[in-house]
Amino acid sequence: MKVYLGCLAPHVGPPRPDQMCLVWREVAREQDPLRVIEYTCECEDTVHELCREAGLAYICRITRLDGVVQSVHETYRWRFKEAQDVWIALLKGEAR
Repeated sequence: MKVYLGCLAPHVGPPRPDQMCLVWREVAREQDPLRVIEYTCECEDTVHELCREAGLAYICRITRLDGVVQSVHETYRWRFKEAQDVWIALLKGEAR
């Protein structure tokens, strides 16, 4: 996981050849996650958030163009420990 000079949050690592492919579901309506636990740097057009809601956790992917949200996708819900493991894999480039 990398943190660049001047950035306060980590960036998603470069993809690895043996990366896990995550299933991203499009969010049908705008919703605010109950609690954002961690997030990636906003200097990129795609931001990821590790969210926790009702005892479960998931990763949200927000894609922007010129600062305007273009799409919001999220993974399935897992127990928090499982979601945290996937989050770490995402930051290391082991998941996409």
